[in-house]
Amino acid sequence: MSDIEKILELEPHGADAFVGESPSYEWGRIYGGLVIAQSLRAAMRTVDVEGHKVHSLHAYFILGGDPNEPVRYEVDRLRNGRSFSTRRVVARQSGGAILNLSCSFQRDEEGPDVSTSTFPSDVRPPEDSKRIEWGIGVDARLEHESTQPARHRIWIKFTGPLAEEEDDHFAALAYLSDSNP
Repeated sequence: MSDIEKILELEPHGADAFVGESPSYEWGRIYGGLVIAQSLRAAMRTVDVEGHKVHSLHAYFILGGDPNEPVRYEVDRLRNGRSFSTRRVVARQSGGAILNLSCSFQRDEEGPDVSTSTFPSDVRPPEDSKRIEWGIGVDARLEHESTQPARHRIWIKFTGPLAEEEDDHFAALAYLSDSNP
């Protein structure tokens, strides 16, 4: 099991509820990407329909989380259909809700490619880029630092192999979604 898979682990804690832990971070709060990823994992564990994969996710940070306290993930099954399943997850600690996540799962269906793009031609390879601190189990390299906020190009990969399950890959990508580890 890789480092990222270890920190994304959840324990069942009653019907549609799970508990997750957080490593300590130098800034004294839980990394937001961890709470998003654990929330998504909790939602995925309640989708019983074969072949439904996450296709939409919205997360709203409410309060900063305390890494010294477990997080309880409470899942509401909003919809269970043949083509779609919808979930709401509230991440809670003793001070109240710290994150609200809404996500939708869809059965694989034929359709047009909606999102296509080309890889930039002026990108340096990762080994020629500056290593930056990202978090446990992640190798991140700053390829291009822009003067415009939120316009940096970064190479990111996990330092260990991920499990073969697609849901583990979706959760790992969710972990990377918050750019402030």
